[in-house]
Amino acid sequence: MVKKLLVLLLSITFLTASCAPAKFVPYTPPIVKFEKTPPYKVDLTSIIKPDKAVKIWMDKDFKEVPKNEAKYLVLTNSEYAKYVAQLKIKGTYKSIIKEQEVLINIYIDTINALKEYVALEKVKAEEYRALWADSENAYRQERYYNEMNNILQKSILTVISIGAIVALIIAL
Repeated sequence: MVKKLLVLLLSITFLTASCAPAKFVPYTPPIVKFEKTPPYKVDLTSIIKPDKAVKIWMDKDFKEVPKNEAKYLVLTNSEYAKYVAQLKIKGTYKSIIKEQEVLINIYIDTINALKEYVALEKVKAEEYRALWADSENAYRQERYYNEMNNILQKSILTVISIGAIVALIIAL
């Protein structure tokens, strides 16, 4: 009778002590990916240019000659005005384009910084989630060990009590 009770008690203890808590696995959020916006490059080919001035090449005697033999360049007032306007427009376009390139690249850098910030926030959230999962698993494991310890202590105390009662009954 005592052997059967002892075997039954050990079997129950073995069955309850052999089950560990289930591992806590948190929800995995979707992966956020992005590509950086490339910097802006200025394309000068699309700029409308004014008509070129008609140039008359002259030698030292003011006779029209080919460009490589010429000593002077003659422009009429209207042709000279075209030439001056062309130079002013060219300078203005260059300064506007440089400023525009700076502004657009600042805008692109801001976009890329925001994308990088989102990626860093994502990594931070994943690390917090991993830390939370680790702490939850440690808590569950500690709770499991505490329950097993309590069961073991109660089992030992029960066996000692039954043994003491049996010893008292045999002693009487």
